[in-house]
Amino acid sequence: MLHAILALLADGQFHSGEKLGEQLGVSRAAIWKALQPLEQQGFPLHRVRGKGYRIPQGAVLLDRAVVQAALPGALAERWQWHLYQQVDSTNAQAQRLVAETGVRPLVVIAEQQTAGRGRRGRQWSSPFGQNLYMSFVEPVSGGAQGLEGLSLVVGLTLVQALESCGYQGCRLKWPNDVLLDGAKLAGVLLEISGDLTADAVVVIGVGVNVLMEADDEIDQRWTSLRRCGQKGVLDRNQLIAAFASRLAESLVLFSREGFSAFHARWQDYDAWLGAEVQVISGDNVRTGRNLGVTRQGALRLLSEGGEVDVNGGEVSLRLSHAS
Repeated sequence: MLHAILALLADGQFHSGEKLGEQLGVSRAAIWKALQPLEQQGFPLHRVRGKGYRIPQGAVLLDRAVVQAALPGALAERWQWHLYQQVDSTNAQAQRLVAETGVRPLVVIAEQQTAGRGRRGRQWSSPFGQNLYMSFVEPVSGGAQGLEGLSLVVGLTLVQALESCGYQGCRLKWPNDVLLDGAKLAGVLLEISGDLTADAVVVIGVGVNVLMEADDEIDQRWTSLRRCGQKGVLDRNQLIAAFASRLAESLVLFSREGFSAFHARWQDYDAWLGAEVQVISGDNVRTGRNLGVTRQGALRLLSEGGEVDVNGGEVSLRLSHAS
């Protein structure tokens, strides 16, 4: 019944509990009972005495069938889809599924993560029903070396998908953050397992802030699609489908040509191209000018000692004037 209630609320207008009950053939109390847990979990449900309930236009729960129906042609069957109400992290659950059922393309999406992870072990804020938490599993042949630049490709693909959904101005921060108005909107986390010199598997984790409006525990500037004020798609099912369809195309091109096929386009979106930046690796800090990226996806840093290429991994990139 919860999906039916939210479908009626998806127009963004107030609806009284009594009217909702009439439309669904249940009591007003049943409506309140169905919505109360959602409200307690932090879902953006606005309740006003005398007016009823309202949610942001397009705010719906995830529905695997809706996502698959929105994908073109046979693409819905390219991956095996798994939807969970709650997991520790979609990447971890994807890895468990691979261990249990074998290596094959699959997708894990979840309404909530209890231990969402970003790069370098950082926590990824994952409230219920508000954002996108998804992981794509892809078999890899030829070893990990063939994956150079893949995280950049995923970020670029996400930006292009967001543009197609009405969000302009997204930019990329090397190696795997998406920024909007200078604040973090999304991130990518790749994890590789198996034989790193031959057949392996890569888990492509993606998190996007969609409906979230407040979080006191995030220690950096952040934004969300709802918070940015643009009139784009907020239906997370549609957002997943838009990204998945583009990702499938990107993975085919990447397997043929590597990152070089995406190099020029990625630099068009580089948020800090030409800026003075800091590259932090443990206690080591290097300062220089961001000259863009190589055709393998490494950061080109011009420092006092000359130009060096910085690879991903356990490094952090910051503007040199940032604290």
